[in-house]
Amino acid sequence: MQKIEDAYNSLILLGAKPEEARCILPNSLKTEMVVTMNLREWRHFFKLRTLRRAHPQMREIAIPILKKCKI
Repeated sequence: MQKIEDAYNSLILLGAKPEEARCILPNSLKTEMVVTMNLREWRHFFKLRTLRRAHPQMREIAIPILKKCKI
């Protein structure tokens, strides 16, 4: 993992954009996201991402956020 991180940082230093350099990282790597949406977009997000057919990992994120928004 250290070698992969070093290679990623080297690509960034060589001018690669983070989204380009990310291709060398493992698929299961933790990623942090920042999202900004208006109320209409949040409603659309919850409508799509809380369905039973939605990806299970996305449901793990969306359902707790929806519960917090309902308070």
